[in-house]
Amino acid sequence: MRCSQCGSAAERCDHCGGALCARRLCAELHEAACAVLSVLPAAPAALPTVTFSRPKPRRERNPGAERILAEHLVETIGRHRLAGRAALLAGDLDTAFDELWTARQLEPDLDRLGATARAGLPADFELETDLAPLARALASRQHPRAADAWRRVLEDRPARSVQAEAAEWLARETLSTGDRRRALRILHAASALGHGTDSATFHAAYRQAGIDPPGAFSLYLAASRVDPGSARALDLRDPLSGLAWSDQDGRWWAREGQSGSAEASDHQAEALGRARDLAKSSRDQGWLLLAEGDHLAGPLGVRALGRNVRAGCTEAAEEDTFVRIRLAYEGAIDRLPDVAWPWYRLAELLAWAGFAEHAEDHLAQAERRSLGGREAERSARPVLRALVKAGLGSGPDGLPTAARPFPAEPFGQQLGWRLRFR
Repeated sequence: MRCSQCGSAAERCDHCGGALCARRLCAELHEAACAVLSVLPAAPAALPTVTFSRPKPRRERNPGAERILAEHLVETIGRHRLAGRAALLAGDLDTAFDELWTARQLEPDLDRLGATARAGLPADFELETDLAPLARALASRQHPRAADAWRRVLEDRPARSVQAEAAEWLARETLSTGDRRRALRILHAASALGHGTDSATFHAAYRQAGIDPPGAFSLYLAASRVDPGSARALDLRDPLSGLAWSDQDGRWWAREGQSGSAEASDHQAEALGRARDLAKSSRDQGWLLLAEGDHLAGPLGVRALGRNVRAGCTEAAEEDTFVRIRLAYEGAIDRLPDVAWPWYRLAELLAWAGFAEHAEDHLAQAERRSLGGREAERSARPVLRALVKAGLGSGPDGLPTAARPFPAEPFGQQLGWRLRFR
């Protein structure tokens, strides 16, 4: 190895690996170079590249342009309305359908304009058109587009009477196509809207759809006590649609695969309404009232509500709920004289509300009556008794009310109960 300065023989440096000459001058130069290299700072690490996006500038409203657009929309909507109403009077239902729905689809554009533009609308201009007369005209003539018209009317959320009218027509139309289960779902919706059907008709329709009415009644009562989270875990399915009940579209009028924002379904209220339509006998009414009281009380029972009643700090809504729960359990007792479930429920309610004497009387009556099968007697009776005792202050404080037991299914009349309870 040769020195890079003088060309003489040299050795390898242990620090930098370069040629280290034996001469003094070259050695001092090499040592100085090594010292400088040793004190130089290390190369800085590469920093991540950060990009900042500038917010888009907010577009300022142009009141003049919006006013002109509003005038143009009002003129266009009015022209479509007049053409549609004239066609409806002339009996040209297809033209009436196209013109009136075109006008309806243009109306939401007015809501997107500013307040200054909307202030210039005519005084008699309607921001929402009632299209029920068009649907009625189409339905009276059995027009093929009548079902579509009623569904579009329902999307606008009209009055309950119009919704019930649409439900009855859609139920008949669906039944004529042979889809009995979907027709039953729409009939239940019409009943909830005020246009009820007698229970015998529902029982016959369920049999024609291949569903056992008493079994469906028991399923609906059980489903009304299952919260949405538990329904998902149990994979609870609607027997009339076959879909996951708590996650299916709550719009009973919507077609399968119809575009649009889905609506959350309250399967508990829906199941309770269906059970109400199927309640045929007095005992069915009793089991229904028991389920209604449990639904009002919620999955955690009546502990918080009863404490508020006892302390006298309830609001008007809580007092109304307390009275409704009590009336439901008392009605169940009248219709189910041999069943212990409503007696335990009423005793628990009164115990937490501070009516200790009445609660003890109801508990004594409940102990004499049946809970159904042996499994309920062995597992449910100790828990039901403990819930009442906790309300009376003589039981374990902190009993998990989330484990509140419910009847597995309605059981029939037991022989000899009149002699046993005298």
